[in-house]
Amino acid sequence: MISIDKFLQVVQKAEELGCKVVYNSMKKISFNANMFITIPYEISLENTYALAHEIGHVLDFIQGDLDYDKWLNDWSYRVHAEMSAWVHAYKLLTELDVPLDGWKSHVDSKLSNYFKLPDVI
Repeated sequence: MISIDKFLQVVQKAEELGCKVVYNSMKKISFNANMFITIPYEISLENTYALAHEIGHVLDFIQGDLDYDKWLNDWSYRVHAEMSAWVHAYKLLTELDVPLDGWKSHVDSKLSNYFKLPDVI
């Protein structure tokens, strides 16, 4: 369970980085190079973790550590970028004192998808 206030604190972090958070339940949770994060407006721990992860991509992008085109087309590069975004997410969530119940299983389930691809192995 997460409070609305905690969720909005995570949203605020994205906005402080110059990123626009767009609520749309019809689209996949994502970040794009135009500095938009799309996320459903459903306040849950899982969506908060996903939002923090997308903020991790924003941080890497701003710092010049994320090549968006390479991320789209190179699966091995994508695994590295995903790991980095999850590390940033963890730091952000702990900084904001967001509950980490289910964090490990959430991250494990998301990362495992990338290791199923033949280009990564």
